[in-house]
Amino acid sequence: MFFLLALSWKATGQIKDVGVPDIKHFSKQDYQGSTQNWQIESNANNWMYFANNDGLLEFDGSHWQLYGLPNQSIIRSVKIDENGRIYVGQQNDFGFMEPDLRGELKYHSLVDLVSEDDRNFEEIWRIHLTDFGVVFQSYTHLFVYRDNRISTVHLPNRLRFSFYINDRLWIQDEEEGLKEYRRGKFYDLPGVDELKEMEIWTILPIYSNRVLIGTANHGVFIYDGEKLESWEGAGNQFLKDNQIFSAAKFQDAYYAFGTIQDGLLITDERGKIIQHVNKKKGLQNNTILSIGLDGDNNLWLGLDNGIDYVDISSPFTFMYDPEGLGATYSSLVYKEKLYVGTNHGLFVKDWPEGIHLDTEGFRLIPKTVGQVWYLGVHQGAVLCGHDNGAYLIQDETATLISDIRGAWMFLDLAGQEDYLIGGNYNGLTLFRKTEGERPWELVGPVKGFAESSKLLAEDEDGSIWMSHGFKGVFRIQLNSTLDSVVHYDFYNSNDGLPSDIYVNLMTVGNDIIYTSPNGIYAYNPDLNRFDPSVYYNNIFEGQTDIDYIKEDQFNNIWFVGGSVPGVLRFQEDGTYNKVVGPFETVAGRVISGFQHIHVVDRENTLISLEDGLAHYTPSYKVNQDEPIGVFLRKVENLTTGKTVFPALLSEHLPEDSLAFEYRGNNLRFTFSSSEYKSLDKLKFSYRLVGYSESWSEWSESSVCEFMNLYEGDYTFEVKAIDPFNTESEISQFHFSIHPPWFRSTLAVLFYVVTGLFLLALISWLVYRRMQISKRKERLKNLQEHRRQVQQYQREMLVSEKEIIRLRNEKLRGKMLHLDKELANQTMNLVQKNKFMDRVKKELKNLQSQTEDSSMKSKISLIINRIDKEFDDKRQKELFETYFDEVHEDFFKRLTERYPNLTPREQKLCAYIKMNISTKEIATLQNISTRGIEIGRYRLRKKLGLDRDTNLSTFISSI
Repeated sequence: MFFLLALSWKATGQIKDVGVPDIKHFSKQDYQGSTQNWQIESNANNWMYFANNDGLLEFDGSHWQLYGLPNQSIIRSVKIDENGRIYVGQQNDFGFMEPDLRGELKYHSLVDLVSEDDRNFEEIWRIHLTDFGVVFQSYTHLFVYRDNRISTVHLPNRLRFSFYINDRLWIQDEEEGLKEYRRGKFYDLPGVDELKEMEIWTILPIYSNRVLIGTANHGVFIYDGEKLESWEGAGNQFLKDNQIFSAAKFQDAYYAFGTIQDGLLITDERGKIIQHVNKKKGLQNNTILSIGLDGDNNLWLGLDNGIDYVDISSPFTFMYDPEGLGATYSSLVYKEKLYVGTNHGLFVKDWPEGIHLDTEGFRLIPKTVGQVWYLGVHQGAVLCGHDNGAYLIQDETATLISDIRGAWMFLDLAGQEDYLIGGNYNGLTLFRKTEGERPWELVGPVKGFAESSKLLAEDEDGSIWMSHGFKGVFRIQLNSTLDSVVHYDFYNSNDGLPSDIYVNLMTVGNDIIYTSPNGIYAYNPDLNRFDPSVYYNNIFEGQTDIDYIKEDQFNNIWFVGGSVPGVLRFQEDGTYNKVVGPFETVAGRVISGFQHIHVVDRENTLISLEDGLAHYTPSYKVNQDEPIGVFLRKVENLTTGKTVFPALLSEHLPEDSLAFEYRGNNLRFTFSSSEYKSLDKLKFSYRLVGYSESWSEWSESSVCEFMNLYEGDYTFEVKAIDPFNTESEISQFHFSIHPPWFRSTLAVLFYVVTGLFLLALISWLVYRRMQISKRKERLKNLQEHRRQVQQYQREMLVSEKEIIRLRNEKLRGKMLHLDKELANQTMNLVQKNKFMDRVKKELKNLQSQTEDSSMKSKISLIINRIDKEFDDKRQKELFETYFDEVHEDFFKRLTERYPNLTPREQKLCAYIKMNISTKEIATLQNISTRGIEIGRYRLRKKLGLDRDTNLSTFISSI
């Protein structure tokens, strides 16, 4: 088991000593702070915090944030506890920063807990998290913060610095040297008197419970608790010469020392130098004020002028000449020499390279200044293809063997070991092997072919194939002496190739294949044309943007596709495993059209870049056990400015704090990942549940916006993916958008109440209208009934009138009849009276003529009887009785209206009403006609009638 653990450590805990780690620079323009950074810490989210001259600087992998403090003095120290509380120290001030309820970091000073007499304590240089509290140390004071109280430790003398090591607090007293503080007292440490006059800058744990003590100008010592020994490591003298200022232990067995004068030195516990990085090797500055570690044990350097990130755990390192190699086009390791062909010339260095503290780096081979295209070993000789021609390279000497310009490459011929074909700008050249100091000599140009020949290969039939990047493919047949072309065939898009341009010839084993923007093609001899290669397109998983392929000595197939290198690892079963992820580190840095990968052995692969040479160690395993962290840093309301910081939100956040007003429904989300080893290579995808269920495309952008969100509940989700195609867990943020005021709960309640009121009102109105309608209907029906009744009444009235009319006509007829009868009776009476009067007169004559008394008596008796029959009063009563029967109380009405009428005049009115003529009236009245006319005249006056009024008509109306 111990053996397995050792192997695991070797695979994951080693540090490469070839080349220089990848270094990323952050200038003050990047982080918008001051140049100097005095201490570096990381929190549980793997965010980096820097004690900067202008405040506390924060970096989350995507965004920088500078927190200014009220004191506005330089922050010299920073420390983060297990709860994420960030302690900071300044000039006469110290305290801590914690997120508020919205997740925004806020500063809380602890100076108010310090007594007034101890508040002038100068700058806090160190902060320690001890088992007895948080210790703040300045040159003049030592404060212990615990249980919200500050205890001041009184010092006998000024201090230099303090160190908390192996759960023990050590301080360096300027007068008495190194001491230990325990339970309120200081104790001398045995065997450290030698350090009394030295300035100690670091104390770090080392093997066997010992400590490593680094001084400013006297190097490093090992202290075992009793005695002090000088560190015998190879780097100690370097540290003495360049002044230690900062240090850190990482990966349990390595030490990083930051110096004032010459950058960074990395050693192991024994002092063996692993890496030396300074300004000439890539740092921004040689003065390293602070060293910090992130969660992946990579180094962060606080420089005197900026911040650098050193990817110490990467399988990639890089080789740069101090003055700049420039673009590299080819590389070759041969006989303990590393040759690198660049656009500046041919460079060389020893291989494997030893650890040197000098900055000599690569050496330019004389006479090779200019563009180098090719490096290769041909029958034990190194040949260099150069813009000037062909060079023979022997150790670090270059000999021009051909001055034909533009030697692209060299091709060994099967069965022709003494000859070599070269491709150049204007065709082919022939070289012959010799036995002298120069293994190869130029025979001359190959006649009969004048095309630029950059890529060459020989098939099993002895034909030479050449691809021209802007024309197509040529098949060339040479004569028996190889000095001229007897025939060549030309193939382009008319012969099955997908295009006339960007077709590149490559070889894998004995196969000649051709890359193109549409995939990989191969020649079909049966059809004399080109077809897509099913086999190679399959093993490359259909990737179509491959333009460089090279098989190494271990049957692995290296390639470059879409400016990203990769490798198909050959497996024991004959299959391939495609590996691309690690190479995202150099994505976009290879030279398009001039890619080159050189596999030295299983542990060393060299990749040519636009700005140097990359060294790749396949067996170096990047620690991918830890999941990628993705954080939602900020949610900002673009309208109202309301902002929350979800990554640091308090668990006790009020529920309504995660709600945004509708007028602020335009939100910007800012997210990040602290996967620093993949800086600038991470991609993010997000979605807003409640708005869309679809994830966005992967993008390097760490900001997104959603505009005009509707009210409701939402969940914002974001995830990240690294170059190894490892996805992070999903980070979520739940929030809500309040409805606009007119759709708020209160408004809805108002609407409901109003709606109910309106509904009730409408119901009432409808009911009332129905009632009115009913009343109207009833009224209408009543009116109709009344109309019908009235109509009926009218009809009845008409009928009654008709009946009355008929009755009246009948009555009138009856009256006329009665009037006639009355008139007849009256006339009869008149005639009777006349007759009786004549009889009476005749009887009286007879009586006067007779003498007979008895006769006279009888005549007198008859006359009396006649007089009785002739009684006017009785006749009047009889007449009135008959007249009233006909004319219904005519005399009563006449008497009421005209009471001054005499009985004779009343009787005259009755006669007139009966339409009896004046003459007849005169007879009835037994007076003359003249008397009746006079009576009529008097009657008109009593009735008050004028001349125009008809007397008969007027009397008839009474």
